[in-house]
Amino acid sequence: MKTSDLRRPKRKRELYFDVLWVIAIIFLIFSYSDGVNAYIDLQIGTLPYYISLFVAMFVRFPLWLCLMISGAILLDMHEAIKTVWRKRILRMIIILVVFSFLYYLADVKAGRDQFDLTRFIPDLYNRERITQFWYLYATLGFLICLPFMRPMVKNMRDEDFIYLIMAVFVLSSVLPLLDRYILMDRYSLNMNMKLEWISEVIFIYPVMGYFFHHRMSVDQCKKLAFILVPLDLVWMIYNTYILSNRGVSMGDYVMYPEYHSEVTMLHCVTLFVVCKALFRRREHRAWERVLGSLGGCSLGIFLLHGFFLDGRIEAIENIRLAVCGEPVGLARIGAAFLWSVIVYLVCYLPVWLLRRIPGFRDLTL
Repeated sequence: MKTSDLRRPKRKRELYFDVLWVIAIIFLIFSYSDGVNAYIDLQIGTLPYYISLFVAMFVRFPLWLCLMISGAILLDMHEAIKTVWRKRILRMIIILVVFSFLYYLADVKAGRDQFDLTRFIPDLYNRERITQFWYLYATLGFLICLPFMRPMVKNMRDEDFIYLIMAVFVLSSVLPLLDRYILMDRYSLNMNMKLEWISEVIFIYPVMGYFFHHRMSVDQCKKLAFILVPLDLVWMIYNTYILSNRGVSMGDYVMYPEYHSEVTMLHCVTLFVVCKALFRRREHRAWERVLGSLGGCSLGIFLLHGFFLDGRIEAIENIRLAVCGEPVGLARIGAAFLWSVIVYLVCYLPVWLLRRIPGFRDLTL
């Protein structure tokens, strides 16, 4: 094997990737804030209630969108299996262990946990120290699959991708909707026909990212965007309506965040296609350089943002209360989004500095 085959290919920076990274991480922070569940405290059936529920549904996309970007970037590369394990999988394992341990120490210091490595190590194997870190485990799964996913997607025809995407949409979005809200769970598709492996997030989202980035032109994305945007909007409004009706009938309003999977796939595709259509060409303007720096720090921001949520650090929680207060109703959404932007920018500064230190460059995407 040639030495050149083992080198890590240099990735061409795409402007719309940076836009997607920034959007994904800001909304990720927001999706784990109190503002996303504002509908719980609102009067059922009122306009603010439906707006809040719609927002809660809208923001359930960030980490799936990140998998799409990862697929667009990584599935087109040529790397030996040894290189994938040494430079990608090992890197992700180190990041997962180090930052999980830092969050563990923060919990110990805050009195939320006791220091016990005999419990921490099995926990690290079994579950996430913070909820959002499921993405790191999912990314590890995707990276392990890279060696056989790469030749697969490169040998697929465009019509094969379209068939796959439509099949997954029907199986993961349309049929669950039909089973749950029309058939009222009295009937469901036979388990032997679920084809769950093609619906796994570590498979379908990277594959979709590869297809829309490498197989669809900007002009095609512009035309498709005019179809997807209203379709996505109508799909989310319809799901908001049926979710609210089901919640009222069952008297269970905390259930809503568990039922956003039906809209996630279409929503991610819409955001990806729209951003490619609008931000495809990089012209090296000042705002593009700023956006590139923000997007390049996305992984580091993702790893640090958990320290600013859930009252994990008392001093930071006091700052949040001083800045955002304790609003009620729809105001909770605005305050939570403001705090999400602040957290994003505050986390960006140390990551930007760390990237300039040898050995810390991997805190980028």
